[in-house]
Amino acid sequence: MNLKQLPYFIAIAETGSLSAAARRTGVSQPAVSGYLHDLERELGIALFLRSGRRMTPTAAGNIYLEMAREVLGLQARTRTQIQARHNPLKQRIRVGVSPHRGAQALAAIYRPFNLRFPDTEILPMESYVGQAYQMLTHSEMDLAFSTAAEPLPQNNLHFLPLQKEELVLVLPTFHPLAAQASPDAAEAPSIDLAQFRDTPFVLMTPDSTVGQVSRQLFSQAGFSPVVAFQSKNVIMTNEMIRSGAGAGLIPAYYAKPAENVVYFRLSQPGYLTFCAVWAEGRALTEAERYLLYLKVNLWDRKNPGLLTSNLMPEEMRLIQQEFAASGPLAAAEEAAML
Repeated sequence: MNLKQLPYFIAIAETGSLSAAARRTGVSQPAVSGYLHDLERELGIALFLRSGRRMTPTAAGNIYLEMAREVLGLQARTRTQIQARHNPLKQRIRVGVSPHRGAQALAAIYRPFNLRFPDTEILPMESYVGQAYQMLTHSEMDLAFSTAAEPLPQNNLHFLPLQKEELVLVLPTFHPLAAQASPDAAEAPSIDLAQFRDTPFVLMTPDSTVGQVSRQLFSQAGFSPVVAFQSKNVIMTNEMIRSGAGAGLIPAYYAKPAENVVYFRLSQPGYLTFCAVWAEGRALTEAERYLLYLKVNLWDRKNPGLLTSNLMPEEMRLIQQEFAASGPLAAAEEAAML
């Protein structure tokens, strides 16, 4: 048996034609025909039925076909294992990030991560919250940096809280209450959301975390808002508010001083909780834990958000301890963030 000729047999069986098999395998038709003739003579049995121009495997031919596929499959697996031993394939972490802030954070920590884990590939997967949860549940994503409303969801996902950020109320400067507000969100006075019962609002969609927290705030204030515009994109929402389409509730990170808007904090504030999320019961790899370590130490701490507090639950504290004395790469990692 010549293993190099097994693809000829498979091609004949799958195409039903010597000429088609020759075209598929890149050899001449006489060569394929001669191979089959020699093989049938060697085995002493017909392997194909000829009906006009169509060739169909006999019972013996089907047995040989199955064997040929198994042998070639074993050959391919053996080659792959040998190559993997000498040229290890990169491991891969599929990381879910939001299209804006999450993507910025992942891009910033990529280089220092690569210094320590050069054989691990980070595959960013931009997604909004609901989609990320679904992909994590179906093992289509390994880890996600996401936001969650409080209390944290109770489902088949594990949430590790990293930060909390306050939502602020944004008003166009022509709003009747704008004179009482501040252009600086950090110095903004507090106000009861119920005073804006008749104000049109630009809101994040209900399937977003900001939208969920906003609904809770309106419920606490005792009214349903007049919705002028909705979007799942926080940048779009913020720009619509700045254009004068209505008031809005946005994360403090986006509450930058601008000529046409002012800010209030809420007397009953609402918060986003930034979390690392993965499937319940799944143990993080060393590379994944290191990614969390970099996110907290080389992004969150270097990019403090307005009205944001860093969290350090026990689980994250243990990860901190694991990499705190990280050895010779620590200086290089710091430098890579500059």
